[in-house]
Amino acid sequence: MISQENSTGRPLADSAWLDNHHKAKIPERTAVAKRLSHLHPNSILDLGCATGLWLELLNNYIPKECEFIGIDSDEESLYLAQKRSKSWDRKVTLMHLNLEEDLKQIPPSDLTLAFNIFPYIKDLTSFVEALSLKNPKGALAVRQYDGASIRFGPMPTFERQNIEVDLRMATESSNKFHHYDLDRTFDVLKKSHYKNKHFEFELFERSSPFPKDFIPYYNGMIERTCQHISDKSAEYLRKWMNEDQTMTNRYFYEVDLIALLS
Repeated sequence: MISQENSTGRPLADSAWLDNHHKAKIPERTAVAKRLSHLHPNSILDLGCATGLWLELLNNYIPKECEFIGIDSDEESLYLAQKRSKSWDRKVTLMHLNLEEDLKQIPPSDLTLAFNIFPYIKDLTSFVEALSLKNPKGALAVRQYDGASIRFGPMPTFERQNIEVDLRMATESSNKFHHYDLDRTFDVLKKSHYKNKHFEFELFERSSPFPKDFIPYYNGMIERTCQHISDKSAEYLRKWMNEDQTMTNRYFYEVDLIALLS
């Protein structure tokens, strides 16, 4: 069994997992970083910055006069972010805070990043409204993966449906985070007090032969799924994977909600 939790027990937050995820999506994430650079912020705040992967990417496209601020509740992740930031020629502030409990201590910024962090927030409506008040002229950039759209293939529809039902039953009652959170996020952002709201969806897809940097993320997603579904479904999924170990007839896709509010 593999762990994708960080030292505070947050799912999908282990440093190795985050690194594999980041490398798999570098082309798509680089495009987002370039778009955010066009906002010309003087400060960027990364909520749930973890090991600083997004800030490191933005460092390549944002002028050095812009201050980077990273917040996370995991001290081990912040330690890695601190080491990573030593090569950045800019002011960097890293803060050890719990986003909800220490909400008042979160500083205002020109651009706030909330990338796959909302599933960990219980009262999302209050949290987003508090962010909007910190800097009325600031912008909020959101990325939220859709747990319901993650798909491995090709496989028989019946087997896929069994896997999806098992995964939903195993995760929807979790107190750690919301795996199926896209609709809640979309609804809260739509009803928020931000005046300008832009929404779109980003498709992340790969088909065989897979790029080398994608394979660790792909294998990790399959293993994570196997750990949450029934023994019968996990047995089928592992057998399905082993039938094509060279990955010559495989595809994968998932969808992310991309939102920019100001």
